Amino acid sequence: MSARTARTAGAALAALLLTSAAAPSESESRLEQSMRLRKEAGAAAQAGDLATAEARLEAALALYPTLPGALVRLARVEVAAGKPQEALAHLEAYARLGLTLDVAGDPALRTLVDLPGFTPVATQLAANRQPAGQLHPIATLADPAFLAEGVAVLSDPVGEDYLVSAVAARTIVRIDDDGAARPFLKGDADTGGLFGMAVDGSASALWIAEAWGEGLPGGVGAKRTGLLKVSTRDGSILGRFPLPDDGRPHQLGDVAVGDIAIGGRVADGAPIYASDAAGGGLWRLAPGAKTPELFVSSREIASPQGMAVCHGRDALVVADYSTGLHRIDTKTGAVTPLTKADAALAGIDGLAWDSNQDVRKVGSGPARPWELIATQNGASPQRILSIRLSPDCRSIEQVRVLAANLPGMDDLALGAVGEAAYIFVGNSQWAGWTADGKRREGVARPAAIFKLALP
Repeated sequence: MSARTARTAGAALAALLLTSAAAPSESESRLEQSMRLRKEAGAAAQAGDLATAEARLEAALALYPTLPGALVRLARVEVAAGKPQEALAHLEAYARLGLTLDVAGDPALRTLVDLPGFTPVATQLAANRQPAGQLHPIATLADPAFLAEGVAVLSDPVGEDYLVSAVAARTIVRIDDDGAARPFLKGDADTGGLFGMAVDGSASALWIAEAWGEGLPGGVGAKRTGLLKVSTRDGSILGRFPLPDDGRPHQLGDVAVGDIAIGGRVADGAPIYASDAAGGGLWRLAPGAKTPELFVSSREIASPQGMAVCHGRDALVVADYSTGLHRIDTKTGAVTPLTKADAALAGIDGLAWDSNQDVRKVGSGPARPWELIATQNGASPQRILSIRLSPDCRSIEQVRVLAANLPGMDDLALGAVGEAAYIFVGNSQWAGWTADGKRREGVARPAAIFKLALP
């Protein structure tokens, strides 16, 4: 999904920090400090005050050391300030994160290409452009305006079928073994754009984030959003659960079902969690409730996206598009960042557990690490990652790239884990729409669904 929000600090605090680049403030969260510092850096650079711009960006990186955009912006400022070695060091840090950048094509950076110290940077950037992983095409959705977003897996003893949600087309299709996409959702006049999806514990219902209105691709009228419950048996709508109208912008984008795993399945009657990319919060629909309630509203999270419930650990993991992963205590709502010094995790959209791993033992015996599969469409290159968390879901142990730099991976959306594979939307068609929900000129490529074998 593409909704992004930002917050700014008060004028008095901004003035104070013009003389003290990294001065802390109890009135700001870490995220708010970072966003303000980067905004001040941009203003200073435009005014020709390179020393202030450099100091602000260094302070922002002290808060989020692996933020790719801040590293590149700092390198540009340092080149302009006549500090090529410092710029090379920051580009090298960027390259070590596994990311790509056309330095020669960047007007602010290209003078670095001819320096002897650029060789290790060039070598690493070239390595980061190499294809990783192997994809198996499942289906191509012929409608050039389908705009695919979410995936859900329906399993039975015979095999698997895949459900794919559409934003602009406001529908869900079912893809079977022969790769054919057939209508699944029995929609109604109120059906909006359909985003992330999750199957409940009994596999009888599909929960979907729904949003519609002016500004969304194809949307018209007043904006609205909520949860949609659909039968997995016949695609009929079982219920609609709108967010309360509080006069603020909201847009649900992803869904997770909790809270505790029993025999490998999520217990029936569990709450439903939904991320609000526009409002910046997490919502929870209690069993039997008619209206979702705001569960977490944190100043450390600007644009929550994919979620994954740590079953039996009273926690879930949420991807904030602007900063990376966070652990949420489902009892208290406490938010704790999950970071790793050598990993860039901003720009993650979809999250799913690798359910092919051994079921975690809750309450007895040793517990195994958790394996998260993530789609990262806010980085270059766009990637699919494996993120290993500790058994208590409190720290990141390892991050690996499972797929990158492959045809069809330049417009990723969400995915879901099936049997020994990750099923995901490749060419989603988001690139064919503007930020205000208008079609771009030209014909978009058909959306594509791929399968990636999991190690």
